[in-house]
Amino acid sequence: MRKKFKGTKGQQKILALAEISDILSKAEEVFDEKPDLADKYAKKARRVALKYKLKLPLKFKRRICKNCYGFLVPGKNLRVRTRKGHIVYYCLNCKKIMRVGYK
Repeated sequence: MRKKFKGTKGQQKILALAEISDILSKAEEVFDEKPDLADKYAKKARRVALKYKLKLPLKFKRRICKNCYGFLVPGKNLRVRTRKGHIVYYCLNCKKIMRVGYK
């Protein structure tokens, strides 16, 4: 990770989002062979977002566990269920649940 992106705040945020996208795509590629490395990539992407005060886009936010910050892949280490107006994500690494409303 670079120390700081050059440019205005808007340009920095665009570059940070691009880097987050790259990091999470690497995590997706590596997950089957090395899930620990994929978790490190997920933590790194989260740190970049925190550094530049970004809200992660929804497609990235749902791929990172809110408790253990691990990289989540449905069917491998994530169970997804619908229940009473919520989508329930169950992380099989840390055994915690995350609920997202859909109504």
